[in-house]
Amino acid sequence: PPRSTQGVSSAASDVYKRQLQGNPNRNAKGAILEAKLDRGRGVAATVLVQDGTLKIGDSFISGIYSGRVRAMINDKNKHLKAVGPSTPVEVLGFNGVPEAGDRFNVVSSEADARKISEKRQSELRQSQLSSNSTVTLDSLFDKIRTAEIKELNVIVKGDAQGSVQAISDELVKLGVGEVEIKIIRAAVGGITEADVLLAVASNAVVVGFNVRPTTEAMQLSTQENVDVRTYSIIYELISEIRAAMEGLLEPEVKEVIVGRAVVLSIIHI
Repeated sequence: PPRSTQGVSSAASDVYKRQLQGNPNRNAKGAILEAKLDRGRGVAATVLVQDGTLKIGDSFISGIYSGRVRAMINDKNKHLKAVGPSTPVEVLGFNGVPEAGDRFNVVSSEADARKISEKRQSELRQSQLSSNSTVTLDSLFDKIRTAEIKELNVIVKGDAQGSVQAISDELVKLGVGEVEIKIIRAAVGGITEADVLLAVASNAVVVGFNVRPTTEAMQLSTQENVDVRTYSIIYELISEIRAAMEGLLEPEVKEVIVGRAVVLSIIHI
């Protein structure tokens, strides 16, 4: 080709190469590919390191959550001490379950990470709050029939991003002409006080799949009359909400918590 065309091709090639380069001598940054709540290990998230080197002990911020790297495990189940650019790795040490697609950035200290996390969580709560009264699945059909409600707001919490997304998609499909279902929040993790407060503010019901509410969340939901329901089978969750919309919901069997305990030590005799 002519020399001018060669120059353009060479320049484009140089730009492309620069885009594929990473600097291992800086704080790591990347993106969350998948996150879940593991019953034995806590929060586990697959992080794609795009630049820098991620090391054990690094403090980080991801979405509205922060943490400190406790362990890194690759796809061969091997524990690593450091991970360079362009590497996916499962990271343990989050204080909450981030969303898939959230940015992941290592910061200078754990205090800075907590400060940024608290600010982001506060901003999220403020943006989601609004003034409405609560609704329960037991009263849903009557409200639909009397045209008091045209939209059912739902907060979905689950143990894995995949199940949360599947439940959200199925719930939206339940919407009919008289009432639509709107997912106010869909996230991985247990049901917390923040979820109950959001339900109070947005007139929503809270459903959990393979997760439980905290003691504080249970007390607050009782105080504010927020409908919080947990399930271990997706079909039962979908079926119960469909029944509520059709006025066919059976009487609820309530679980009464007598007390909760924490195992302080195990004594072998």
